[in-house]
Amino acid sequence: MKVLAIDYGSKRIGLALGDTRLGIALPLEGIENRGEKTLRTIADKVKEFGAHIILIGLPLTPRGREGQRVREVKDFSEKLKNFLSEDVEVLLWDERYTTEEAYRLMQDVNPKKREKLKDSLSAYLILLEYIENL
Repeated sequence: MKVLAIDYGSKRIGLALGDTRLGIALPLEGIENRGEKTLRTIADKVKEFGAHIILIGLPLTPRGREGQRVREVKDFSEKLKNFLSEDVEVLLWDERYTTEEAYRLMQDVNPKKREKLKDSLSAYLILLEYIENL
C-alpha cells in the first residue's frame, strides 16, 4: 500500500512516499505551507501517487505529551481530510526526534541546503519508522 508521509511545519511541509508491501520509502521535494493551496497540492499528490494512507508526524514532547504544535498538526490533518477521498486514511505518528536525526544525517551538508532538506528527510524518517513497525 502506498503511503504519503508529511512532516508539518508552519513554513514548509516535508513529504516522503513509500510502499508498505515493498518496504521502501523515499523523500520528495518539500512544499511551502500556503494554507488551502497546500491542502489542494497534497490532495493532488495523493491522487498522482495513488496513496491510500497519509501519515502525518505528531510532534509530541520528549515525555510523550501533547504541546501547542500537536494542536496545529491535528487542525491541519482535519482540514486535509476535507480535500481527500473517503478511501484515503489519515494517520498521526509520533515523530519525536526525527528532526534531530535528520540534522545528524546531514551534518556535512551546507547549512542553507540543510534547512531546505530537513523537512522531507524528517518525513522520510517518519515513514521508515512506520514501515518498520508494521
